[in-house]
Amino acid sequence: MTQMNHTSHADRHEYRTVVFRDQSRDIKFLTRSTRPSEHSTTWEDGKIYPVIDVDAPTVRRGRLAEARG
Repeated sequence: MTQMNHTSHADRHEYRTVVFRDQSRDIKFLTRSTRPSEHSTTWEDGKIYPVIDVDAPTVRRGRLAEARG
């Protein structure tokens, strides 16, 4: 019998706190992601976090999680 090697997404990439920013709707939220970013921003707590810009003007609320990455 062959044994499957299950590797989760978290095993391959380290999660970190990031800011997702939708500039078209002036919305930003603090969350965790494995998505890389070369840019940073200062959050409301005064700390600096990587920022990931998204353009989601037509994304329905339920589908936003898919756009996060």
